Amino acid sequence: MAGKKGNIANSDFLNRVAKNTRGAAKSVSETLDKVDSIKSQEDDGKKKIEYIDIFKMEGAPAEWNRYPLLRDSQPDRYFELKLSIYEKGIEDPLVLWRQPAGTYMVLAGHNRKDVCAEIIRECGDEDDFHEDRFRFVPCIVYQENEIDERKAREIIDDSNLYRDFSKLPEMIKQQIVVDRLETYKKRRYTKGERIDQLMKDFGLKKSAIYDALALNENVIKPLQKLFFDGKIKKKTVMRFTFFPKDTQEWIFDKFREQITDAKVNALKKNMTRDEIEQVFCTEGKETKRLTLEIPTEREEEFRELFQKWLAGIR
Repeated sequence: MAGKKGNIANSDFLNRVAKNTRGAAKSVSETLDKVDSIKSQEDDGKKKIEYIDIFKMEGAPAEWNRYPLLRDSQPDRYFELKLSIYEKGIEDPLVLWRQPAGTYMVLAGHNRKDVCAEIIRECGDEDDFHEDRFRFVPCIVYQENEIDERKAREIIDDSNLYRDFSKLPEMIKQQIVVDRLETYKKRRYTKGERIDQLMKDFGLKKSAIYDALALNENVIKPLQKLFFDGKIKKKTVMRFTFFPKDTQEWIFDKFREQITDAKVNALKKNMTRDEIEQVFCTEGKETKRLTLEIPTEREEEFRELFQKWLAGIR
């Protein structure tokens, strides 16, 4: 079907791309019939499906929902979702939390809501387009006083377990691991059960989980950010766990412009601040790690001589 300006209409394009377009146009009466049939079912203890206007929905606060939208992070998957919704409608209900002003906070389904709004925006002025099919979508609704913020955030996290964890930004991965472990703790999982559940949920190795915890607990935020921003590697940032946080703060404040993979990987456990400073102040020179065996009683003597030697070549 041609659009008003002679181009292929958006709905026609979506129909052509989709492999199977059967049932792509349901009337409002069919939707209302479906609602009536659901409401007439005997209450089995589960929440009933309600059809809610997407234009009455608002996204959860950014600090609650750290998962990037598919449109921004995985546009190919977003387009697949768009085709599926255009062809079949919303198959999995959104999860909403009713707010005091009569709006609904989206706890699960941000991408589905955005897809529906986009389809309406792109196809709304075309002939035979049934807007209500994408405007009033199936939802599970929690009433205002039925849950609290903690439960709402748990629902957001639980509903995003299916996401491709490997494609999330490093900072998001870190926050998710820490938050999920705290959630499992509140659910009275043992420490071992928490680790096992996280491995199962996200396909993580145990070592990756322990690294995430060590990074969160033992490395100061500015140094973590260097890793999250891609300025240093994971192996590099984990090396800062060798040092107490006050030493880490001193390193960052004094040498922030010189913090590189090569410099940090030259650091060793138990280095003094003088020794650390020598590492960062050795400019443009390749380094090689050597292991020496010296008599225990002459360790301090060796350190003094070595520091004098380093000072002489600077």
